Amino acid sequence: MKILVCGDSYSVTDPDFPGLHWSEKILNFSPEFELCNLAYGGCSNAMITLQLLQGLNLNPDFIILSFTNEHRYEIDKDVAVLPTDLTVQGLAHYQKTRYTTNMYVKDAEIEKWIGGKCSDNFEKLKNYFYISFCLQTLHQRNIPFTFSLGGFEYKQDYPALINSNYMYNFIKDYTESELKTNLWYHGHKDKPWFHVDNDEVQTLFANECIFRINTVKEKPTC
Repeated sequence: MKILVCGDSYSVTDPDFPGLHWSEKILNFSPEFELCNLAYGGCSNAMITLQLLQGLNLNPDFIILSFTNEHRYEIDKDVAVLPTDLTVQGLAHYQKTRYTTNMYVKDAEIEKWIGGKCSDNFEKLKNYFYISFCLQTLHQRNIPFTFSLGGFEYKQDYPALINSNYMYNFIKDYTESELKTNLWYHGHKDKPWFHVDNDEVQTLFANECIFRINTVKEKPTC
């Protein structure tokens, strides 16, 4: 079974902490699992959407989405870079060489714009649009998935945000696919790169994903 992972730093591995990350636990659970991890630390929900759309070319059987907060932006790194091939390595290399993010490039102009110029309300709404698009796309294509709202849900009442803008909350249509564990509430350390060094929490997140993957595997086919 080919499993696609899309997300920010909470979904990347760290070679200094082998076997600790939830994605490694999923990979080690079964020899039938093939993991295609396109996660990029510091990226935005727009980039996670790009990961998904590019990752669909890999024909995954199951997708894990881990979303981030609203104040993330991509910055051009090397505009001459082009995708070389439609493999996990090729797509990941393209993302990381074509773009960097405001999490790595501390630009005073950008920080000033984020902090005082742009509408915080509308930035949150834009991220709601990205997330809704991802979930609706997978539903329409009948591709099994699970997701964590991650930074989008962290310490904010996002349903109230959507309601206050007089919109329908499409995310609630996919509540059954949402993971109960949100890693953003369990750590923000610089190391490991995935921020949460608690093995119990990583195992819990992995087991939730594995349960949903196995539920798909056990469904009868016509």
